[in-house]
Amino acid sequence: MKVSWEEMDQYKLKPGQRDYCAHLLIPLIKCQRANAPFAGHLCDSERSAWDKCEYDDYIMRIKEFERERRLLMRKQRKEAMAAA
Repeated sequence: MKVSWEEMDQYKLKPGQRDYCAHLLIPLIKCQRANAPFAGHLCDSERSAWDKCEYDDYIMRIKEFERERRLLMRKQRKEAMAAA
C-alpha cells in the first residue's frame, strides 16, 4: 500500500476505502474539504483518477479470479484423466 495506516486514520477512511487506491482518495478528500460547496465541479480530476484506479483494481481482481478458476478446472481435468 502506498499510504500508511496513520494517514488513513487521520482522514478517517472507512474499512472499504482502505484499499489499493487509498493514495488517490486522500487528495480527493482534501480537495472536497477545501472546496466544500463546489467540490463536485472543482475536484473532477481527483475523482476521475480515483475512479479509474478503482476500476482497474476491480478488473485485475476479476482476471486473477478467472485465472485461478481455470487453473483449478485444469488440475481437476488432469486428475480425472489420470484416474481413468
